[in-house]
Amino acid sequence: MTMQSLPSLGIVFVALAVVFVGIAFRDYLKTERKMTIARKIWLRIAFIFAGVGIGLYFFQTFFR
Repeated sequence: MTMQSLPSLGIVFVALAVVFVGIAFRDYLKTERKMTIARKIWLRIAFIFAGVGIGLYFFQTFFR
């Protein structure tokens, strides 16, 4: 993997995080604004993907 592919890979991870936040929001609306276990899991996955995407961006920025 080259250093040039890291920003695009980071964008993919952030895009996946947005998808998972959308799924969590859909679950939020479907269950009349109650916190469900599924919603907690979708949000946790979204935060992990966002963290990895942001981490890849910073890694690429600082180690050029």
